[in-house]
Amino acid sequence: MVIPFTDREIEKAWRDNWSASCKTPRSNAHRLLLFYAVECGLKAVLMKRGKPRTNRTDLCIDIAQCQHDVNKLLDCLSAGNNLKLPAQLTMKPIKGKSGKDDERKFTPGEVNQMWRYGGCSSLADTTDEELENKLLEIVKWIDGELKRL
Repeated sequence: MVIPFTDREIEKAWRDNWSASCKTPRSNAHRLLLFYAVECGLKAVLMKRGKPRTNRTDLCIDIAQCQHDVNKLLDCLSAGNNLKLPAQLTMKPIKGKSGKDDERKFTPGEVNQMWRYGGCSSLADTTDEELENKLLEIVKWIDGELKRL
């Protein structure tokens, strides 16, 4: 079951998580809050733009379908591909039971898990810093949208 939140609560969560994520030096905890700020901000924009407009998360079908996937939320908002996170991300491999390395791939909808459990996206494809910078671009976009709506 999903706990319903109002549009005001989700927009406040966007601001609070964004504010808490701005501390330096950055750690996974700060990046996780940044991720959640972006998720909440995108959901706030989605609710404000909705046809029909809704003021509860549980009444917004797109929110239920997208869950934590920033790219899916951006798609629902027609925000363009330039804001999207890379479709496939990778963490440093770990030793498997057979003794050979197990790959650890994840999607934009799983970035929160990676940072929550202390992981790093530090291979050649995308680093934590690059992910963070992409999330900061989305923050600017969300801020502009929320001011406009």
